[in-house]
Amino acid sequence: MARPADIAKKAAAAYYGLSSDPKRIPKGWDIEYLRQVSLIPKETPFLVKLDTFIGSKWSDNIGSESRTARMSDLDFLVYANELLEEAGLPIVKPGDPRVIQWMAYVSSHDDALVLVRVSRAKEEKLLLVNTAITQ
Repeated sequence: MARPADIAKKAAAAYYGLSSDPKRIPKGWDIEYLRQVSLIPKETPFLVKLDTFIGSKWSDNIGSESRTARMSDLDFLVYANELLEEAGLPIVKPGDPRVIQWMAYVSSHDDALVLVRVSRAKEEKLLLVNTAITQ
């Protein structure tokens, strides 16, 4: 059985069109696993609700090539903003530092969730991968 880190790397490479083979990532690209406790914010009622809401959305986010459930920071932001709007709170824009913190919070509650940063030079993308949901 493949390790969660290997599944996440393959899903990230496929999602961003880098490669279907995780051993052949194009030169200059880096895939990094973010398990930094310093990123995780304190628990709030919003984060608890977001964690549950994200959990209900995994089946809608299965990759056609990787066959693994994954969610980009922009996908994640759509779901977070949906909850913020329901609560009458201002929505968050792409690039807001809270997005990575919220993704880290969600990933910290399940060992099957891996938060991945895909970067090259100053370009950076995030992907939350649920390694337990593969087809």
